[in-house]
Amino acid sequence: MENVTTARACAQTTEEPSWLPGYRPQRINAGIWRVIRPFVIGCAERLALDESPNGLRTARVLALLAEWCVSEGLDVDLEIVLDPATVERFVAVGLKGNRSQSTYRAVLRRVGPLLTRHAGWEPTPATYGRLGTALPYSPSELRALKAAAGSQPTRARRRAARAILALGAGAGLDGRWVAQITPSEVIADRNGVAIQVGAPEARLVPVLAEWHAEVLDVTATAGTAFLVGGTSTSRNRASALVSYLVVGHGQPKFSMSRLRSTWLVRHLELGTRLPELAHAAGLADTRVLSDLLTHVPAMETADALRALQGIR
Repeated sequence: MENVTTARACAQTTEEPSWLPGYRPQRINAGIWRVIRPFVIGCAERLALDESPNGLRTARVLALLAEWCVSEGLDVDLEIVLDPATVERFVAVGLKGNRSQSTYRAVLRRVGPLLTRHAGWEPTPATYGRLGTALPYSPSELRALKAAAGSQPTRARRRAARAILALGAGAGLDGRWVAQITPSEVIADRNGVAIQVGAPEARLVPVLAEWHAEVLDVTATAGTAFLVGGTSTSRNRASALVSYLVVGHGQPKFSMSRLRSTWLVRHLELGTRLPELAHAAGLADTRVLSDLLTHVPAMETADALRALQGIR
């Protein structure tokens, strides 16, 4: 499977325009800018933006889009941020009431096809019902991430990487929820292990049995701090942590969105009913799951026939 092009891969030009090193939109705080800067600067280089009003506006619109994606728990990944569905959702929701909505949409529709390879830019409807769906990790990629989590350079990063993996692949939590979990939200009883998740979409999420031990272990070492992010209350701490995690050359990067997709596919493999899965995932409906069906291994013919007859 070809790896999704990341935001960092955007920076491939030979010379950086002189105005870019010090560029930072005034309204974006330093913490979030540190997370999204590689995406914005990389795209500006690829587009050869100059310091003209048009160039500055394009850079600013890309920065606002990336900032919104962080707030929505999406990875700052080129193919996700500039997916047509993400762009339309940003314009409709992130820019609601902004008089420049149509201008910003036009800018992003112009640069999206120039910067992406897989996003599928075609003539599109004015609105979309959902964001693009991240690719799930393969079993071998997940094993590589587990190895990378255990070899991070500091104890804090090792615990953060393990927690992000366990909460993502074990309970489907992405950037909207993963940094909100403290030990008091992890519930272990005779029914198994579950996580009490807050807004948006408060609910109790059972953890996949194969991740019970890891979730309990990272919980035991957290003390009174968050499982991800320690004592920090910054709203972008999960995305910032992910950007600092180290992986080997040619290995998959940590992605909260991809971990969530991996969790969804695992449930589809196990035959979890869609209504219960949608509730546990905090989904309003099951349409997003259709994007993942091609990643679910086919059943043996005999097993499929029994299932279709209602025979267990």
